[in-house]
Amino acid sequence: MSELEQLPLLSATPEGWAELVCANFDAFLLDHACCERKAAASALSLIARHADQPLLVETMVTLAREELEHFGQVHRLLLKRGLRLGPDDKDVYVNQLLTAVRTQPNERLLDRILVSSLIEARSCERFYLLSRKLDHEPELQAFYRGLYKSEAGHFRVFHRLAERIFGVDVTAARWDTLRKFEADVMLSSPLRATVH
Repeated sequence: MSELEQLPLLSATPEGWAELVCANFDAFLLDHACCERKAAASALSLIARHADQPLLVETMVTLAREELEHFGQVHRLLLKRGLRLGPDDKDVYVNQLLTAVRTQPNERLLDRILVSSLIEARSCERFYLLSRKLDHEPELQAFYRGLYKSEAGHFRVFHRLAERIFGVDVTAARWDTLRKFEADVMLSSPLRATVH
């Protein structure tokens, strides 16, 4: 089984995404930095909203640190290329996924955790695809190869967290629905030089 076959994604990123990124790499890096910062902020937001969940708090503290470290690494790449961070653009893909999050407190938490797992899985897939296109830049290739392995760990962390809080059966039932929704959202999104 290949690395990508281990991901829970139901649809693959369309051909041409990695080529588009390579042709617009500075724009991609700026978006990537924003994504890593938002991932850290999202983990901290979950802590703020669910401070009464010790398992969630400990898990998100570790995750926020890792995402912030990734942000720092991408930011250093930006500086080496003479780029500066600007205001964040909205992530249409993520915002669309969040429309599937239900409103009742327990359902909302389960959905937020599982949507986060799927976002990490999609990032993992895309970093893998990009790493395979960067053989002309070994340093960047190694960086994105390392990131895809890290993102694979993150999607599993979120999925295991959902199972430990809500149980395997409840998680599995909602997981199937959200996986289908994620595939539809991804396939309906235009290809851009962005992580998502």
